[in-house]
This record gives sequence, C-alpha cells and structure tokens, in this order.
Amino acid sequence: MKNLRTVLTIAALVFVSGAVMATGNLKVNIVPGTGDKAVVHIENATDSKYEVELHSVNGEIVYYNETRTPSKTHSQAYDFSMIKDGEYVLEIKVDNEKELSTLSIKNGKVEVLNQQKEVEPFFTMKGDQLELSYLNFGSENVKLLVYDNNSRNVLYSKNLGDDFAINYGLDFSKLKNGKYDAVLLSANNSYEYEVAIK
Repeated sequence: MKNLRTVLTIAALVFVSGAVMATGNLKVNIVPGTGDKAVVHIENATDSKYEVELHSVNGEIVYYNETRTPSKTHSQAYDFSMIKDGEYVLEIKVDNEKELSTLSIKNGKVEVLNQQKEVEPFFTMKGDQLELSYLNFGSENVKLLVYDNNSRNVLYSKNLGDDFAINYGLDFSKLKNGKYDAVLLSANNSYEYEVAIK
C-alpha cells in the first residue's frame, strides 16, 4: 500500500494544457415582484432545460420543477407567502452548472443574502493520465483523493489549494488493472470519477 501511494505521489503532475472546461454561462436574477412574489429570471448561453429547487438550509425540499422545453431564458414569478419564515436555498441547475441563492423569507418577503456559482469539474483520461479541471467559484480549499474501488482504501491524497482555476494531472500507469475512484472534495461538495485501468 505504501509503495503504491509513493508511486502515485511521484507520478502526479500539474498540467495546463487545453482541457475543455465549462465557462460559467448560467446567470440568475431574483427580483422582488408585487406582494409576496419574486420573479426568478434565468439565462444561459445555450438552449437548455432548467431544474429549479427551493430547499431549507437543512435540505428539506419545499419546491422542485424541471422545465419541459429547452430555451436560453426562463422567467417565472414565485409566491412565497405560504412558506415558513427562515433561510432557504434556491438552486438553479443547468447541465453541469448550478447557481445557489441563499434567501431569507419573512412574512412572504424575500431577501437574497448570498449567491454562489458551482460548475462540476471536468475529468478525462488521456492514456494512463487522469486530467481534471475545476473552476473554484467559492475559493474553497480543494482536495483530490484516489480510492481503490474494491477495498475503498485511500491510495492517494493531495491538497490542490484554493485557486480559482485548478488544473491537475495524475499518472495511473503503475497501478494494477482494476477500478479506482478519483474524488474531488471541497467544503460543500464532492465529485467522483471512476477510472478503469485495463
């Protein structure tokens, strides 16, 4: 096990080549409407279907909807008068992007406390090289872990820092045939990618 970890550690490399990466094209505006309503306006660079979810900060889903027809824009008025006072997260998802808006709702009135964008990382295998690219909109400390898929033992762990654009490569050529899980971790998210070595 120690030898395998050493092999992975020595084989790690940083790459800055042209991995394709999402650019963060999703935009969400929340505008107070009349009475207890607020209008959520969504824009995207390409025609897409949108997932809209409102959940409490504890994760309890209050509302969920997925649009039926792809479009570049979507606007809808939401009535918050029947929702209990408290903090909620409005999550808009399209393709591999999310916009998270933390809302304070009091007597049906909505105030936007914070907005944060998330874009899923891009993983790819080029030969025996795992390459990943990640736009770290939250400036969170990001870590990469590699697990053996069968034993679930951690074979490799690397702190990738808190830079906005994270690019990293890892050589899997010295590993035995089998399946491995590469997991990118931040304070609020984890993203998993399965690597098969044949």
